[in-house]
Amino acid sequence: MRNLHPHQLAAVALVQLAEHVINFARAGIAEQVQVASALAAEPGAAPLRPDHATLLRQLEATPAGRFDRMYVQGQIRGHRELLALNSSYLRGGSNPQEQQVAQMSLPIIQRHLAILSSLREIA
Repeated sequence: MRNLHPHQLAAVALVQLAEHVINFARAGIAEQVQVASALAAEPGAAPLRPDHATLLRQLEATPAGRFDRMYVQGQIRGHRELLALNSSYLRGGSNPQEQQVAQMSLPIIQRHLAILSSLREIA
């Protein structure tokens, strides 16, 4: 099993996604690198959650015709989780640097959810 992270998953998506979703995947890679840098972390250094590993295996085995829809649906779920996590951390986090990253991330996550909602309709 490959241990891919969100920016690596986006890289896999670039191979299989239709043009209208490719820009979203590229932006995701760049933003993951920026967030990791802001936290003085290496992109992809954290272990992959078991549920994300399962989703990744499913995506890797999905034919191109269904990949777009599955990728977009997974991104919507992941962004909703990320929105809840960052909102919670912004309200009660103890590390000021991480709270600042959460504050910076919230509008980006919300924008991504709006984009993903549009992509869901065409994927």
